[in-house]
Amino acid sequence: MGIKLDWQIEADRIYERAAEPPEERTRRRRQRWRLIAFTMLVALLVGVGVLLVLLRLEDVDSQLRQSLTDTLQAELTALRIGNYGDYMELQRSAGNNWYIAQGERFHFYQALKLENNLSLTGTVFEAAVDGLRGRVVFEEVLNGVPHRAVWFYWRYSDGWRHVPSDYTFWGGAQTLQRDSVTVRYQQLDADSARLLLERAAGWWREGCQMLGNSACPAIEIEIVPNPVLQVAWDSAQPDRLFVPSPLARDDRLPLLNPLPIPIEDAVAAHLAARQVDLVSGGLRPRGNADAAWLHQTLVEWLAATYSGRMDVLRLAFMQSLRDAYGDSALAAIARNLTLESDISLIARALGQPLEQLSLDWRPFFQWRLDVERQLVAQDDLVALQTLWNVADATTRTLLQQRLNNKTQPNGQVLAAAITNGDDGTPRAVVQVLRADQTETLTFRLLDGTWKRSAP
Repeated sequence: MGIKLDWQIEADRIYERAAEPPEERTRRRRQRWRLIAFTMLVALLVGVGVLLVLLRLEDVDSQLRQSLTDTLQAELTALRIGNYGDYMELQRSAGNNWYIAQGERFHFYQALKLENNLSLTGTVFEAAVDGLRGRVVFEEVLNGVPHRAVWFYWRYSDGWRHVPSDYTFWGGAQTLQRDSVTVRYQQLDADSARLLLERAAGWWREGCQMLGNSACPAIEIEIVPNPVLQVAWDSAQPDRLFVPSPLARDDRLPLLNPLPIPIEDAVAAHLAARQVDLVSGGLRPRGNADAAWLHQTLVEWLAATYSGRMDVLRLAFMQSLRDAYGDSALAAIARNLTLESDISLIARALGQPLEQLSLDWRPFFQWRLDVERQLVAQDDLVALQTLWNVADATTRTLLQQRLNNKTQPNGQVLAAAITNGDDGTPRAVVQVLRADQTETLTFRLLDGTWKRSAP
């Protein structure tokens, strides 16, 4: 028995195949094609079956969405014609508070209709179904302004019923980013998120440049579908700002401005405060100190600059400071602010005597009068004396008169002029309107701050 090499064995096989009858080769080829055709047919049948199932599911889903939309339209019809019974029949909840709230909603809508301030167009923007849950986003026109409203439903055995808002059914999580600002939100807040990102990114960049903060960190803003949430920084993650969903708060939003002014102002204030904190090291001066006023008015001015809603009189000091000395003056104040800073910080930051600065002093003296009134009401004589020139006997008499008149109405500062007194001490002459009468108060620059003094 001999041993065959591999090439000999392969040669024998080739010979065997060559010697195979044509009928056998044809038969094997037909079997192979039958197997291929059968496999393709099975795959086709499975694909058709899956497609039919998907189409059926889509048809069922479409029917559910249509029945959900029909329920909304029935509610809107009841509101249009003023049928309280039909409207309340479509409400459902385990608690009675929902029925009370919906009854109030019905009467509120009827009052708006009488004033021609409400139009329920019936236009549906979205109808979504998730198992037994449903939500509809539709149009309401209030005072001529188109709004987007959202109502939630549950599918009971007798059909869809309007239920309290389901904040777990707010759509998938999404993210937007621009520069160093990231906004996280859920689907129903998409319009608000886009507008919030546009404004917050611009404000953050502007604040960094204005205060000279070259190491401005990245921040996150998370829109949370929680109607009672307040705008606030996350205590666990300091660079994340929580913002309540505008739609969750009101159940409706203007189509053209999906970021309500109160929320926008709160976000601007928190971003401004964080910008000042980054430069000042998170300083928190005591409430009656000049440092507290400088810190707070800088934050308020920066926030008002962001939003474009400026209280001209209240923020006139900071505005005049920027107009006369530029952004570098604002940055210098924030950078040099300490817990014990007094108003003389301005002079040191600008390198000029305080009495020579071109500033609108009315807001400062208005704040000082407000603090004085608060301290008098609290009988805080120690703190009050730090605001008066008690080294002067005549001034002490004026202070005692003020203490004896605790109900004196607070005055409105009309004007403030800075001059040098006869003794060379800078003096502020402040005109105040109080109880329809004008009076003149005098302050002197002593120990780095303005103190009430005798004329």
